[in-house]
Amino acid sequence: MELTASVISMEFGQGGRIQQMWVAESPAPEATQEFQFVCPPLDMGEEVTEDYFPGTILLGARTSPDDPWIVSRNATAVQTAGDEFGQNSIGFEYEFSFLDELGASGRFYEISGPVPQLAWDVEITNRSRRSVEIGELAFPLALNNVYEGFPRTDEGTRDLFHDRLYVHKFIGGAASYIFAERMNGRPPGLLIYPGDDTRWEFYNHVPASLNTPYRWEGIPVVYVHSRAAIEREGWPEWFGGHTSLVLEPGDVRTYKMRFAGSDRFDTDAATAILASVGRPVIGLAPSAVAPADVGIFVEIAGATPARFFTDVDAELETDAGEDGGSCLIKPVGPGSLKLSFEDTAGRESEVSLLFTSPIESLIQRRAEWIVDKQIVKDEPVLRHAIVAGNTLEGVPITDVESFLTPFGIESGLADALFLAEKNTLYPVKREIVALDEYLQHFLEQKVVNPGDGSIGSLLPNPFGVAVHAGRESLYPLAYCLYDAMARIADGYGETKRPGATYLRRRGAILRALARNAQIQEYNGIPMASYLLEEDGEEENEWRTLREAQMSSRKYPFNADSMWSTGGFEEAFWAAKERGDAEGVERYLRYANAARSLSPCWWWYGSDKRWSDAPYAPPNPGLEDKGEVCLGPTTVANSLLYLSMMDRDSHALHGARLRLAYGGLMGIWALVREDGAASMGFCPDAASKQFGMSWTTGDIGVGLFHYLRGAASYVLTSRTHGLQTYGCHFEAHENGAKERFVIRPWDGVGRRIVVRHVGLDVTCDQGRIREFSFDAKKRNATLTLQNTSDKVLRARLEIRGLWGERFDVEGEAVQAQDGALSSVVELPAQTSRKVDIKVIG
Repeated sequence: MELTASVISMEFGQGGRIQQMWVAESPAPEATQEFQFVCPPLDMGEEVTEDYFPGTILLGARTSPDDPWIVSRNATAVQTAGDEFGQNSIGFEYEFSFLDELGASGRFYEISGPVPQLAWDVEITNRSRRSVEIGELAFPLALNNVYEGFPRTDEGTRDLFHDRLYVHKFIGGAASYIFAERMNGRPPGLLIYPGDDTRWEFYNHVPASLNTPYRWEGIPVVYVHSRAAIEREGWPEWFGGHTSLVLEPGDVRTYKMRFAGSDRFDTDAATAILASVGRPVIGLAPSAVAPADVGIFVEIAGATPARFFTDVDAELETDAGEDGGSCLIKPVGPGSLKLSFEDTAGRESEVSLLFTSPIESLIQRRAEWIVDKQIVKDEPVLRHAIVAGNTLEGVPITDVESFLTPFGIESGLADALFLAEKNTLYPVKREIVALDEYLQHFLEQKVVNPGDGSIGSLLPNPFGVAVHAGRESLYPLAYCLYDAMARIADGYGETKRPGATYLRRRGAILRALARNAQIQEYNGIPMASYLLEEDGEEENEWRTLREAQMSSRKYPFNADSMWSTGGFEEAFWAAKERGDAEGVERYLRYANAARSLSPCWWWYGSDKRWSDAPYAPPNPGLEDKGEVCLGPTTVANSLLYLSMMDRDSHALHGARLRLAYGGLMGIWALVREDGAASMGFCPDAASKQFGMSWTTGDIGVGLFHYLRGAASYVLTSRTHGLQTYGCHFEAHENGAKERFVIRPWDGVGRRIVVRHVGLDVTCDQGRIREFSFDAKKRNATLTLQNTSDKVLRARLEIRGLWGERFDVEGEAVQAQDGALSSVVELPAQTSRKVDIKVIG
């Protein structure tokens, strides 16, 4: 049985399930690109993927509150004759075992228009003489997201990203959707969403699909009613709540699902389609995660909101018009918040947001928690080691099993790296002492060979030294750690060794990476981009070596796993350095396809990770294939597009900008108010790792990327006007004079980019608290803060002021290559204003 519509064609099998679904790139006759979206048949223990193909209905009901829920699926179906939808439609009468009280029928048909949609209407009837409570109505969607069977070659990588899907989800009432996007970001895509009078309230992945050896994220299931599923499985309540429906004898209820193809390359293709067909669409600024005192701006399109309401106290500033509406939310304090709105059509939608304390305080609390809770103090063999922490018990993880895989050493290195980078920004003597003790008494005694710089990844014998020095990802961690220690030594000081000593260790580690890495197996090395920033002898040799290796491959981003997002970072920066515009665009497109604009704090701009066992070393924080959001590559891959803000252009790519800043901010959702942090968040109630991860794991990698890459941006675009990220912006007029004021809230305060006027301000010590300048760019004022207990010498660099010679606090300074550079002293624990005027 087949149904062919303008863009989508379906082939049906047993039970009325869709065995194949082909989507054309566009309805135009010349469109030749088609893609098959349904998962192949696979065994999942006692179940098979065919049981969960699209077109499957999971129905759970009972006739008395004291009875157990009876759950069934449409095992068989009978095709019905034509009806009012015409010949180009297919109908089914579904049969459900053990649910004789309920009758169900379905009809597939096309809805024509500017966006052709293929509709599926499901009608459920109570044909008994007593009330029936429906506690579960769910639709599995087994799509082609199985990443098996591809060799680790250029051809294999190309085929994987060409032929497989990412499945992006948003569960938010009437605004819900599933967007199946090809891994290379190319059209066609497939959008699935609820139709009129239907809303989704819950999702999970089929439990059997989370416990297979396959490389995949499992089979998603969307729920209209989910009370029975929660009670039957014993799962905790989900964010949207859980409902059931009582059908009286003779009652009929219709539920609707829609399928639409996407022909756009843009990452906001799903939301564009939803808005064009009149479904609610939710946009966020600056992110789904933000400090409570900053707030989040929620923009509604595709519907007109009639009222907004939240589940916690918050200040709301709302607006509405014919084309949509908006709401600025400022809660009374940090925490998660559910914003709901009802539109003028009576539909209710919701979005999950998360508000934090000021980023500056989270940075400092995280560092304190590492020193207090993650340093081994009582075990002589591991004494002074920084290791992963157990966030539930507040203790370091020191069991031998953790060091039988790279988890033990890599997690400790990641948090030590964050701690060191934090102390280049907010130096604290006791934290610097702890870092030196970690380096001298653990890392250089057991992990990093001082003789040749090689780094062991496993410590099976805690009385011995680490073995297996071929794990590439450890080398950039250690390289950046010693680099940060050198900057602390040359800035604040209080280190046990001079900066030059740390730099020598850094160089040895880079030589060891070139000697030990199995590059032919793992093409992309996470964090390797930082190895290209310096101009030393070792760095230049590494740059030459890597250029030869990377240029020999067109798809050099497999990283530790073929489905990992860890390799995009190095591939992008290498392409950018050699001026490869085509490569830069390709790697951006691939990286953005992996993440979603779903307006939930755990999905928005997030890179996800899954257990790759048995293909990769096990991680105790990954117990099954449940998706873990806000993975360690999230911030690194956000910085790819943000790096392109250095130069002005006539337009901004709005969707990529939102994905980038959303991922940049999302990492702070994982840091608790007391400074504990989780390696990720799993929103899938069917997974063993549901909720915040119990271990800190490699959270330090993402936090380090944030400290190195966060900046305050003031941007303009033709369609969205002025946009700010990471800062407050004000414009003051005084007669003919106009002055602009920028106050960073990004917690770092090291850099400000005002893109449309060509201003770029950096400061390597202390924090920029405020930057103001006049519209003519002839004078500016910087307010710098030193939170440490010692005088710091801050090096300023400002590009874009209108002149060549400047007066900086009474000293004449000549610009070099368009950049004003000056060194100013910052007194301990105070702020200082620096006035700058153009004098020539």
